[in-house]
Amino acid sequence: MKKFAIGLGILSALLMAGCSASEETADIAVNESETVAEEYTPEATAEEETPEQEDPQLESPYQEIKEHFDSYELPEEGRLADSEFVNAVEYENGYTFDQDTKAMVARIHSESGPTEPTEGQKTGVIMGWLQDASGIPSPENRVGGNADGQVAAPLSRLQQIKDLNDFEPLEQWLIETENILLNFDDIKTEQERAEVYAEAYERLEKMSSLIQEP
Repeated sequence: MKKFAIGLGILSALLMAGCSASEETADIAVNESETVAEEYTPEATAEEETPEQEDPQLESPYQEIKEHFDSYELPEEGRLADSEFVNAVEYENGYTFDQDTKAMVARIHSESGPTEPTEGQKTGVIMGWLQDASGIPSPENRVGGNADGQVAAPLSRLQQIKDLNDFEPLEQWLIETENILLNFDDIKTEQERAEVYAEAYERLEKMSSLIQEP
């Protein structure tokens, strides 16, 4: 009987030891699982890893001029309630501007000529004249030879713009473009005339492209 009792005691002790070992094993397994879960981090997505791309910068002075035009707002004072033009803002002094580009599209001429634009209208007038100056024929469609007056229209507009402008980067561009065109009629060879005309045309087109809907 004593042996049996001792045997039961040993068996009981062994069972308890086995249970304890199983619990420790389970605890270790749980701890290992928790450790693995804590160490796992998902990989960053392609969008997170790719830095945001900024708009390409234009060369100077085009970038400064674009920012100047983009920040311009048409004045509120002197607006008419209605306009005969579509998508336009018309003023009491006879000036009309495109509502989106903010460039002048028309102005009224009286017997004494048009009235002077207000200070707040000047940038919009300049933008309208720049678009008008770029309206010369493309190099492929220009009149060949040294026919007079091929660049008279843009030269006239550039001078008008210089009289109104007080923005230094634009002044720099105006002087450079005017200098390209001033001696056009005196150029002797057709090849040189074509090159000068193409250069001026490209500058005018690039400037006009800055004046567009936001």
